[in-house]
Amino acid sequence: MDTLMNLTPSHIGWLVWLVWVLIGVLGALWAQRLTGKRTFLFDLIIAVVAAVLGGYLSTCFLGDTPVQLFLISILGAVFFAAAALWITGALMNHFRKDM
Repeated sequence: MDTLMNLTPSHIGWLVWLVWVLIGVLGALWAQRLTGKRTFLFDLIIAVVAAVLGGYLSTCFLGDTPVQLFLISILGAVFFAAAALWITGALMNHFRKDM
């Protein structure tokens, strides 16, 4: 169990990667449920990439202990996924109105 959730800036266990992907999937589902206008596949790709990137970058730059790293990486993944979905939604609405 120690290697599943090992979390140091130099080594991230595969379970942590799966948590970040799950955050992206849940973010895409939530964005699709709230808006209903956008395509799910586009939201899924944006949210998963942003969640993984946010989780990884937060482990590289923040936290000292493995518990801090895990909690901060979760918050980073949620923030990045939400921000990416919000920005892409705003851009899509802006360009859709111009046409």
